[in-house]
Amino acid sequence: MSSQKNDSKVRSKLSTIMMNMNIAIGSLNIGYVLSYLTLSIDTLFANLQITEEERTSKLSLLNGILPLGCVAGVLIGYIIKQKLTNKQCLQVADVIGVFSLLATISNYQVIVAVRFFLGISNGISSLIMPVYIKSLCPSQYFSQMSMLVGYGINTGLAIGQLMGIGYINYHGPTSNWWRVVFLFPSIICIARQLIIHFIYNYESPEQLIKRGNYEQAKYVICQIYKLEYVEEEYERYTQLAQQQLLQKQQSFFKVFEKQKLITLQVGIISMLVQIWCGSFAVFYYSAQIFSDLSDNDITQKTIYTICLGLSGFLAQFSTIYMVNKIGSKYILMIGSLIIGSLNLAVSIISQHASKGTEFVIFILLLLLIMTFAATLGPVAWSIVPQINDSDGTFISTELRWSFQAILIFCFPFLEKGIKIFGGFLLFALINYLYFIYCHFCLIDGRGKTNEQLVAMYHNKYGYSVVPLEKKNTQANLQTEAPNTQVKQLVIDLPENQEGEEDLPENQDDAVEIEQEI
Repeated sequence: MSSQKNDSKVRSKLSTIMMNMNIAIGSLNIGYVLSYLTLSIDTLFANLQITEEERTSKLSLLNGILPLGCVAGVLIGYIIKQKLTNKQCLQVADVIGVFSLLATISNYQVIVAVRFFLGISNGISSLIMPVYIKSLCPSQYFSQMSMLVGYGINTGLAIGQLMGIGYINYHGPTSNWWRVVFLFPSIICIARQLIIHFIYNYESPEQLIKRGNYEQAKYVICQIYKLEYVEEEYERYTQLAQQQLLQKQQSFFKVFEKQKLITLQVGIISMLVQIWCGSFAVFYYSAQIFSDLSDNDITQKTIYTICLGLSGFLAQFSTIYMVNKIGSKYILMIGSLIIGSLNLAVSIISQHASKGTEFVIFILLLLLIMTFAATLGPVAWSIVPQINDSDGTFISTELRWSFQAILIFCFPFLEKGIKIFGGFLLFALINYLYFIYCHFCLIDGRGKTNEQLVAMYHNKYGYSVVPLEKKNTQANLQTEAPNTQVKQLVIDLPENQEGEEDLPENQDDAVEIEQEI
């Protein structure tokens, strides 16, 4: 009954889904760049005439430069977000991402530089996308919509590995297929900006209110909610704008106060485990693993890798049904327990590897990626913005890319020193410890708003929720501006219960309606 009431507030559920999917489309690039080198590397190095002796160091730099760029990108995103809107930040990210088409130049130094700037683009996107979705998404859909970033990453992984099919026929020093593969990120950046500009050209309402664009804020709210709920939602966004103004006036280091650390540590630990659960080691180094399993047969290696990507892509959709049934806490517990057990099995079997066990290891890795795609992959991304403010989301995202950079640089040495047995045993231990952590420290947030869930964390650890101080807020935020004009604008918009085809196409049209009145 409550769900039906919430659904009735939304003007068009389909339009809301599509709007948030377009914001999250940048996550395709985040996943794609994890996997597109896996099958490209032999052909790329053949084109670049890189010798076998140089291969390890060149590959390490090529892989590792990307998350370092992401670390820089998250920091840049946080800085420019102080001056720009969420939409404008994504535009900056996509402009930088478009230049990734320069990666088609056959020069190692150029490709390394492009990978770094592509990392900056992805870093900005990874910070802004969850915050932007949180701003525009109705609260009743947030638990599902917040996982769109994780879904996009898994889909991008699958696309990157699927593109490897071309190398079966077009590989070696004369192939140009790698150039086609390297073009994909720029295409995604162009597509997102075209859709944002021509179809879903919406700023975050609370940011519009902070800038005094009250009519435009109500226009955006009108596109999402039915007219009878616009005033209610406008008040909510006004309060959110006030909170953000107060946060801006406070020192950044307030995020490390005990009360905020309660939810911040949940985000940081979840991001750490997401990277070090074993799946990313498989994503980055599956080509080497499958070369051993297939005796370097390019067709068989490609099939193994594609199966990995497609299995994760298909498995992720089960999370949509699980999140409302069992909740994020239990999804993370189930995922960490199963992934830990699969890592342990790979570790033990690798100690006794033989011809008969190679295919068993492949199946175990397949199950590992499927479980990750359905649990830790999307859910770890979703809980960070759900229980943290923008500063907490920034810190968690920044550390997430740092954890990934460390893994990429360390795993080849880890594998060389303690072998696959030791590496996957370490991953298993991390997953089992996270299972215990989830059981005792995480809260089941099913049916709760973001604010209610944060309050539950504070109460669990003995902190009462401190009400926001409103000193100087009203002076800084003039929310009582042309109320009569704004209300008239809302009243005169056509009342369409399920879609917005009769609504003004942009803010200029909305202003014209007001002027005509």
